Amino acid sequence: MKDTENNANKIKEFVKKVEDRTNDALDDSLMDEDAKSENFNVNYTDIVKNSAKAKMSKLPWLISIFLILIIAIVLCLTFFSSNPKTLFTQTVDGLFAYLEDNVNDNVYDIMDGNITLDYTIKSNDENSELYDELSKVSFNVDYVKDNAGNRTYADLKTTYDGNDFVNANIYGDGNDTYIYSPIAAENYIKLNGNSLRYFTNGNDVNIILKGLNQAIDKVIADEKIYGSKENLDIDGKVVKSYKTKLIIDKTNRDRTVETFVNTLKANDELVSVLAKMRNVKNSDIRNSMDNYLSKIKNELERHEKLEISLYVDNKTNDFIRAEALSKLGNISFTRKEDNKFTYVISKTEDKILTTGEFSFMVNDNKTKYTYNLYYKQTQDDKILSEGNFDLKYTSKMASVFEDVDVSNATDYSQISELEKLAIYTKILSTPNIDKFLPILEKVV
Repeated sequence: MKDTENNANKIKEFVKKVEDRTNDALDDSLMDEDAKSENFNVNYTDIVKNSAKAKMSKLPWLISIFLILIIAIVLCLTFFSSNPKTLFTQTVDGLFAYLEDNVNDNVYDIMDGNITLDYTIKSNDENSELYDELSKVSFNVDYVKDNAGNRTYADLKTTYDGNDFVNANIYGDGNDTYIYSPIAAENYIKLNGNSLRYFTNGNDVNIILKGLNQAIDKVIADEKIYGSKENLDIDGKVVKSYKTKLIIDKTNRDRTVETFVNTLKANDELVSVLAKMRNVKNSDIRNSMDNYLSKIKNELERHEKLEISLYVDNKTNDFIRAEALSKLGNISFTRKEDNKFTYVISKTEDKILTTGEFSFMVNDNKTKYTYNLYYKQTQDDKILSEGNFDLKYTSKMASVFEDVDVSNATDYSQISELEKLAIYTKILSTPNIDKFLPILEKVV
């Protein structure tokens, strides 16, 4: 009997030791991946308690890792947002986005609108009288554009000192351009080529802007960008800014030009738009870009070292100024208000300084645009010329494009010299037209 009791006690002790060792082993290997894959079929209460305890022991480490990740992300965002190359790229992208947002990219089958141009030009050189006469002329154009049929019609009216002056109708059928004016001939005259193909739509403009943006971004990605804080004096007010700068000189001149041009060439959509505007093949556009490679390199070589700087607000990163400096002169472009800018162009060789302002307004529907440009050109503090230009442009969807009868048009290339002389004589008989002979001589 005693042996039986002793054996029972020994079994209990053995089971107790097994339980203790099992708990210890599970406690040590609770988070071990190998232990997780095992299939333990045990129901000890202590195992559950140890599991919770083990999990709680890992919580401080998990919190620490989470905080480290958060700090790392914040530091990375801070670094990249203040990195000169990132700021330079963001500013360039922002400027292009600003332009694209103000372009009406709706491609209607038919659209019509109106263009008006008024200006005044004053000059102190030998052409001063001609500029005075030009300032008396105002332009008004009603146009219709058939995008689907690639046709354009424009009704041009001008006034001289408030009175009717020269009127003309211009028509492009997609292949040729025709012009009719009662002061020149009784019928339409067919001109060589279709210059009205340059009357493009907003969608094409945005494709060109996006392509240029992409090419510039590619150049920035491959080059070093410098950054520094700088105070700017704008209209007597000190503005704290951050300046980012790209330098193009003999060490990277060829690389930047080739990167820029090759990126444009690789943009099929951009090339197609340019080919459509020029009425040529895509391959012709790419060949033309190749030809411009050496021309751009030679032009940059003339500048020796070109420094392109962009200034943004030190707190908000809003655009303030763009500037290009070289031994030939400098150009700066400063934003004063949302849609108002000032500019300065100085030439080192002849010491000619051009200053001015540019502003524009766009309605919410992007169907009406108003532009104003003022400039003043001086040399050694002497005013050479100054002018003010006001341009208004409207564009909206239209329902119909009326056919233009050009069946009786005269081909200009087939007109004899005697017939041309008769046309010139008729033009010169128009009142006040003789005042613009210097311009007419260059045109004809």
